[in-house]
This record gives sequence, C-alpha cells and structure tokens, in this order.
Amino acid sequence: MDQRERLLMALDREQVDRVPCASPLQTGTVELMRLSRARWPESNHDPVLMADLAWAAHSMAGLEAVRVPFDVTVDASAFGALTGLEGLDRQPALLAPIVETLYGLDLIEVPEPTRDGRAPVVLSALKALSKRTTSTPLICGIVGPFMLACQLHGLQASLMDVIQDPAGMRRLLGITTRWAKAYARAAIQAGADVITIIDATSSGDLLGPAQYAEFALPYQAEVANEVLTCGGRSVLHICGGTALNMRLMVRTKAHGISVDQCMDMRWVKERLDDRSALIGNVSPSTLLFQGPQEVSTEVRACLEAGADVLAPGCGLAPRTPLENIMTMVDATVRFGQTGKTRAPGARP
Repeated sequence: MDQRERLLMALDREQVDRVPCASPLQTGTVELMRLSRARWPESNHDPVLMADLAWAAHSMAGLEAVRVPFDVTVDASAFGALTGLEGLDRQPALLAPIVETLYGLDLIEVPEPTRDGRAPVVLSALKALSKRTTSTPLICGIVGPFMLACQLHGLQASLMDVIQDPAGMRRLLGITTRWAKAYARAAIQAGADVITIIDATSSGDLLGPAQYAEFALPYQAEVANEVLTCGGRSVLHICGGTALNMRLMVRTKAHGISVDQCMDMRWVKERLDDRSALIGNVSPSTLLFQGPQEVSTEVRACLEAGADVLAPGCGLAPRTPLENIMTMVDATVRFGQTGKTRAPGARP
C-alpha cells in the first residue's frame, strides 16, 4: 500500500494497514526553506519554488502527502485583493477588504482560476508535483465560502451583516462558493487528490449553530460535493472550538473533518460516528516549543483517541524544528498500526 492509497482509503474510511501522517494545512518551515533553497516570500509567487518547498516537507520531513499553497490569501488575490507584509517566516496577509457594501454584488465577476491572482501559481505547482510522483498524495488548500466572504467584505462587517443584511450575505456567499467550486475543480484537474476547505471564520467561536446552518453548511456542502463529483476527496478544517457545530459539519459530507488542537479527539470521534474520517490534532505549539518526547507522547494520544489521519491541529509554525516533524511521522508509523476491520462501503 503506497502513501496515496493509504491516505485516500483512510479518507474513504476503508481498511488500511496503519494511520497515515499528513498535514492538510500549511507545511512550510524556515528549516525546510533553507534545505530546499525555496524560501518565502519567493515560493509563494513562483510555482517551481512552491513545488520545491512543498516537496521538501515530504522528502525531508517525511510527511506522507505534499500540500500547497502555504497561505490563505490566494483566493482573495484572485478577486483583486492586495496582500503584503510577507517575509521569511511570515505568510502573506490581506491588506484591506475590497467589498465595502453588499449592494451591487452583481457587478462582481467570479475569477478564473487559471488566470487570476496567485491561483495560477498554485495550479502550476500542482502540475509540476504530479509529474514527480504518482504514489504520494497531493493536497490543495482552498478558502471556504464563509471565510472568503469575510476576507472580501471584512470580518466585522460580515458578522454584522449576518444579522443586518442576511440576504446580501447569501448573495456574497453565492459568489464565493462559485469561486471555490471552480478553483477546486481546477486543482483536481491539475493533479490534486485532496482539497482542504479552510473555513476558519465559520468557527463555533463566531457562528452559533443556527447561523452556521444558514451561512456556512450549505455552501461548504456544495464545495465538498463538487470535489466528490470531480473524483477528489475533501477535508473540512475549521479553526477553534467546533463542538457546537460538529454535527452540522458532518452534514457537509466532507470525507474528512480536521480539528483544532483545542478539540477533544475522543469526543469528536464519537460525534463523527464513522461518517467522516477524523484528522488531527497534534498541537502546533508542541511541535514548535517542545521536544521529540513530548511530540511522540501527543501523537500516541491522538492515535489512541481514534485519529484516522494523524496531522497537526493547524498549519505548522514557520519556526517548527524539522526534528519534531520527523518525530511526528516516525511515531505515527510506530504506533499507528490499525488492526481495524473497516468494511469498504458507499459514502453516506
């Protein structure tokens, strides 16, 4: 069983020989940049360097997947949003929202992934990576519809308009969903096996169950269904506390649910009820600040709690030591023998 087969089967909740270790979130670190000679900010804008740095997380650190890009501003850049403030250990940041009012949204064109913003860089990197391997899975991260709406309109304005102008927010979400589906489709065509839908601002810390059900769930489900239709696998990652909305998250029918390090893996496993694979959730802080022994202990705890894919609970901090990433992988291989019998079956 190669790495690609193992990850895809784990996401399909089929029998695997052991739990895979892969990050559905950002994998760029300063140490890997030095070793691969593919540094930020250049590797955020050059497809060859992006591919090289992403590959280094697999070839040098041992992660059992290759993931692009390294930030969450690619989608907004396609709409014309300005980004900046990036550096060797700092990801690009959005400088300002571009949708000041929800009136006149009909004038906004849905961007073309092969043409607009930095999306073509990501697609070119995926194409290059697909030529390097057929046995290691490729993961592409996209920004979920609600988070992208908040990036374009501003977080505070968006949360206010959820209450004051829900119809306007739904129109904006229709636009961001059309983009997410087009981008996911283009990424799969470029070679991605898995699409991570990152919808951080739909966290239970910001949206209660009723609001999540109206402004996040249906749009996330549309994207997950598009990924399935294109032959890919989807992973939904929402930062922070997701306990209030976990049962709703499962209704997106994403193949995998990736949870933040603040979440109790055993509790989440029970709520998923084998309808989605559980992904997580080694603390990025442990990986950044602790040593190999602490990393190994936390990996084992995640595996014992029922992780189907062992992963960090969020993106890797740029200064994460290479030794700790390697330890995370090694501990997964040592302790991740499943011994489970999973009956291959249809998606729910």
